[in-house]
Amino acid sequence: MIETSGSGPRSPDAFYGWWMVGLASLAGALTGPGQSIGVSVFRESIAVDLHTTDTAVSTAYLVGTLLASMTLPRIGRWVDEVGSRRAMTMVAVAFSLALAHMAIVGHVIWLAAGFLGIRMLGQGALALVAQVSVTHWFDIRRGLALGVTMTFTAAGMAVVPLLLSLGVSAWGWRSTWLVAAAIILVAVLAIARLGLVDQPADLGQVRDGGVGGGREVSFQVVQGVGRSEVLRSASFWMLAAVASANSVLITGMVFHQTNVLGELGYSNTGAAAMFLPQAIGAIVGGLTFGWACDHRGRFLMPAAVAALLATGCLLGGLGSSSGTVFAYSIVLGVCTGGGAAVNGTLLPALFGLRNIGTLTGLLKVISVMSTAIGPLAFSIGADVFGTYRGALVVFAIWPAVLVGAAVIWRPGRA
Repeated sequence: MIETSGSGPRSPDAFYGWWMVGLASLAGALTGPGQSIGVSVFRESIAVDLHTTDTAVSTAYLVGTLLASMTLPRIGRWVDEVGSRRAMTMVAVAFSLALAHMAIVGHVIWLAAGFLGIRMLGQGALALVAQVSVTHWFDIRRGLALGVTMTFTAAGMAVVPLLLSLGVSAWGWRSTWLVAAAIILVAVLAIARLGLVDQPADLGQVRDGGVGGGREVSFQVVQGVGRSEVLRSASFWMLAAVASANSVLITGMVFHQTNVLGELGYSNTGAAAMFLPQAIGAIVGGLTFGWACDHRGRFLMPAAVAALLATGCLLGGLGSSSGTVFAYSIVLGVCTGGGAAVNGTLLPALFGLRNIGTLTGLLKVISVMSTAIGPLAFSIGADVFGTYRGALVVFAIWPAVLVGAAVIWRPGRA
């Protein structure tokens, strides 16, 4: 247990990094009301109450999300400057106010402003702080730590839509936003003020707890490099290219899941059931790729993600058996969890920790903007190529090309 004093937390008896993983996982799960899976619960009620269409609500959400993504680099720099503990404290207050504000929106433009707030502070700032807080505590085991964090975050977040749905049924959508705001304020403030510690040195500890069996960490940049140098690095843009493809294609496949599987005769319920193997795949992908990124083959992991992404497109586009559909769903999940673990691990391995918040924010901008493109890209692809499955086969070319590029110009070499 941590003791506190006027100067802050004192060192616990054991390595505190794994406690940080648990706290970051809980904070990540609490971003749920600002994530797509949380907002989706309110969509129909908002459209009815504001006397507008589902398309208008979706457009407001798109605008809010895109504008929110543009703030992430600055938020990342701010986290680097003030530290995770102070940043999460301030984000807890701001995010809870943004959620409470959603209870009073009165028209679509106002709604877009509300979406901007909860996407910027929940899906953006709080998620970013949670990831960065773990990054500072690990070096050799960073991939495993981030993989575990993402796994438990995903598991916790899976409960959020159910809880919000029960709230909407019991109290209405406006009151549910207020309840969510109160819970976020209390829970995230408690995590930040009572549990979060910025650096191992603050407790007289070292990264990984000082273990590692003498293993050499070949590519760790301890001090870090400047933002301008990073933006000139082919390694960063190779990571960004794979992250973009992963975001566009996975979002498109998930958004149009009923259309893709409907072409094989699946009902909406049957197609929705395939989200379960995707969740399993995300857990497997996060843990497996996180573990792999702690070893010497780490810089081939972007190529591995791209190869799996191309495989998933081909399975969805060419397969027809139930086994193939199951494999397709698993691969989608592995790409989701694996891609997140690879990005979270390789950024500090390549560029150090000095500007890790800024760099995480930059990569999140690319990913978030790419997710906004995915559904539209698949709709256009289905029109051009006749079917969604036909579009999937063509889209497989993109990650297939990235496999070769990621091997030739793999991060760490360029």
